[in-house]
Amino acid sequence: MMIGFVASLSSSRPLFSRTLPSALSSAAAGRDRCTSSFTSSSSSQYKRKTVTLQQGWFSTGTTAEDEKQLLLDPKAPLRPMLAENCHENHLSQYTLPPTQIGVDDYRPDLPKGQRIVAFGDVHGDITALRAFLVTAGILDPESSIEEPVWCGGTTICVQTGDVLDRGDDELACFRLLATLARQAHEAGGQLLLLYGNHESLNAAGLFQYANPGGNVEFERTIGARIDYNYGSNRWRLQFAGNQPSRWASFEPGGLLSENMLGNMLVTCVVGRTVFVHAGLMASHLSPGNSINEGQKMYGGVTRLNQQARDWIVTAHHGDNNNWGEYNTVEEVISAAQNRAKVASKTMPDCLGGGIGASSPVWMRDYSKPNDAEPSEPLAKQKIRAALAEAGSDVQRMVMGHTPQYKINSALDSMAWRIDVGASQGVMGGTPEVLEIIHMGGDNDEDIVSVLTVDGKRVDGSDRAVFDSSIMF
Repeated sequence: MMIGFVASLSSSRPLFSRTLPSALSSAAAGRDRCTSSFTSSSSSQYKRKTVTLQQGWFSTGTTAEDEKQLLLDPKAPLRPMLAENCHENHLSQYTLPPTQIGVDDYRPDLPKGQRIVAFGDVHGDITALRAFLVTAGILDPESSIEEPVWCGGTTICVQTGDVLDRGDDELACFRLLATLARQAHEAGGQLLLLYGNHESLNAAGLFQYANPGGNVEFERTIGARIDYNYGSNRWRLQFAGNQPSRWASFEPGGLLSENMLGNMLVTCVVGRTVFVHAGLMASHLSPGNSINEGQKMYGGVTRLNQQARDWIVTAHHGDNNNWGEYNTVEEVISAAQNRAKVASKTMPDCLGGGIGASSPVWMRDYSKPNDAEPSEPLAKQKIRAALAEAGSDVQRMVMGHTPQYKINSALDSMAWRIDVGASQGVMGGTPEVLEIIHMGGDNDEDIVSVLTVDGKRVDGSDRAVFDSSIMF
């Protein structure tokens, strides 16, 4: 990974001093937030900033003294810099309802007639996302993006990953989805978000697919707030110029790790359908202890989700360096490279991989080429085995990842490919939504349809792709 850092500094003296800049105190003057001062302690290895907390600053359940230490310790997480009543609890806008692993991710038994909808990759396009949600019948079309209203009742919606990258409104998309998810929970419905490979890339500090406009959104929405609340931008140095606001948001143990990313899933079974970003094989879903597939360790649905959660909520890089105490440019770059390496090294296999890998967020065995039967010779055998492992009555796998011109099914309708490349950063495709009515048919079969933006409901059988290998 390439990490860029530019500095114009004399090499004859330390890069940064060990005292915090005066901006920390001056930035607080006249502002409606915490007031601060500085003290030295001979018993401490570093200076601490003491703070007068406004009543109700935190809602973490820890003591006031613990909270001061967490906020001001230069080695602590950055989350308190966006905490409640420091202007606003900004991170609450991204909070998803708690996901109970083993319950919310595995729901084979649904009431007859339960409505399920799903849509694919968003890639930072808020206009496309709104079209998905309205088409799915879960966003009130009269409501705004800033104040959305869930109108889906008890509908279960699954978004199959890749909200990030290629667009300019990534955080706005997550705010919209999180707001609707909270409203859905209150209404008896559910909106589940899955990890895509682009969420994995961002968590590992790899931003090669990020748009410049998207990076500006992170700086404006996240970075500027931390600068203001902290009174300094020195926290950025530990990221060595590699999109600090984005990296701080999505890294394991980062700003959004507990309230949002920790409640996202790798895969889920809802009724007779298993949902995933890219695809699943039997080896991913085998129950009991993890199995070894060419040094890759996997497990069942709940094990995959637990592995992802355990990883994303833990700061594997160790302590932060929020005061930017480095002596050389080389130290800065080395620290950032280590931060990225340890995230990648500890990443569970269910989120890892790369182009051509067989992980749940990268594989294309069932989705490539687009709008045609898969070219993988063993695709039908693989998906049949995977569905058998997913559950005794699981009949189909729904995935995104590989853009299609239209939602379609392949492999005898066992594979549903729902990424329609709707983002302007991909191919500007027309949004469509998959709808499943559980046991809605005359013989208790599921009714599968495709919902279009012009209000049509297309029978799922009309979207089965043609196998050109069959000779008539």
